[in-house]
Amino acid sequence: MKDLLQIFATFGYNEEETEQNEMVLDLMDELCKKEIEPYAQEMDEIGCKFEVETGKIIYPEQTYKIVKKLGENDLMGLAIPEEFEGVGLSFTLTNACYERISRADAGTSLLFGLQNSSYDVIETFGTDEAKEYYLPKLASGQLIGGLLFTEPGAGSDLGALKTKVVEEGDHYVVNGTKNFISNAGIANTYLFLGSTSPEKGSRGLTAFIIETENNPGFKITRIEEKLGLHSNATAEVLLDGAVIPKRNVLGEIDRGFSVVLYELSAARIGIGAQAVGIADAAYRKAATYVKTRKQFGKPIESFQATQWKLADLYTKIHTARLAYLSAARMKDLKQDFSEYASIAKLYGSEITQEVTTEAIQMHGGYGYIKEYDVERYYRDARITPIYEGTNEVQRIVISRAEMAKDYAPE
Repeated sequence: MKDLLQIFATFGYNEEETEQNEMVLDLMDELCKKEIEPYAQEMDEIGCKFEVETGKIIYPEQTYKIVKKLGENDLMGLAIPEEFEGVGLSFTLTNACYERISRADAGTSLLFGLQNSSYDVIETFGTDEAKEYYLPKLASGQLIGGLLFTEPGAGSDLGALKTKVVEEGDHYVVNGTKNFISNAGIANTYLFLGSTSPEKGSRGLTAFIIETENNPGFKITRIEEKLGLHSNATAEVLLDGAVIPKRNVLGEIDRGFSVVLYELSAARIGIGAQAVGIADAAYRKAATYVKTRKQFGKPIESFQATQWKLADLYTKIHTARLAYLSAARMKDLKQDFSEYASIAKLYGSEITQEVTTEAIQMHGGYGYIKEYDVERYYRDARITPIYEGTNEVQRIVISRAEMAKDYAPE
């Protein structure tokens, strides 16, 4: 945790905040070492299983224990205000914890990240009634968050969403299909985006909170077999007459697109943190391996090619860490962070692919073997340039922000 704490020392926290940051990071580090890292390979191999008869998804047994431990240690709601039974700490600290969990297991970290997204959006856009009901339960881990945005025909183009939301009395009724849903089967409270005015396209979308309990119209219909993140389920969800109470509107009717843009910007900082965590895990394995692996009578760390490669990789990890932490700090300071969130996500997800590839290469043939973990990091890293907005979208966001600036000499 030394790398993180050294950067935190430059952010101007007072003595009390510094002590809190160090305490939380130490606690997260201890939990990762005891509850996640020893089981990461096993959770990857077991994966998540779908029971077709019941529509339930069964996670590895250790996942449920991790969720319980996170809740017991007040780590599920770090940035939730104390008035809603959270810890009331910073978004920056939350993302530093996201990095640490990602180093332990990226699939588990996704669960943590989606929890953060859920309470952040509810705190920002939820009604007073929704905040009072949901935030304490998210803080304790009693409720687990997820996102219901993507559809078979609507990924980057959210304006193409087809899921319909119709007002009926004191609630809304939802019909449609969502896919690529992470945290599926363990989440019971989702941020949802649907069309309340189909004729308006993206200007007719509304964001809601939707629960799975006592909501028979919410059905998981299949689970995806995917390249990485095996410890977190990705599924297709059918909404067939699912019900949403009116108190669960986020923001305003037909103004849900702005809610999602906020969520995506904030979550991109988290993907930057996740990418750094995966890269750091791979780097640590490689840096350790080259000290013990001998070729031509000496450790391969003695070769200049290896030394320079390690230097380049660590420089990129450090730079990516600075990118996501500075974007998170901007959010805490209520500055415009959107462009910098995209930079953090873009750069972090690009370098984690490079680092995990090179980590395998430095392991030689052993890097291709599951026993050495680096092949898992390689698989997990590949999703980071895709979800929460592809890197092509990030380049659009960044370029538009840059083109709007006036760099002409004064």
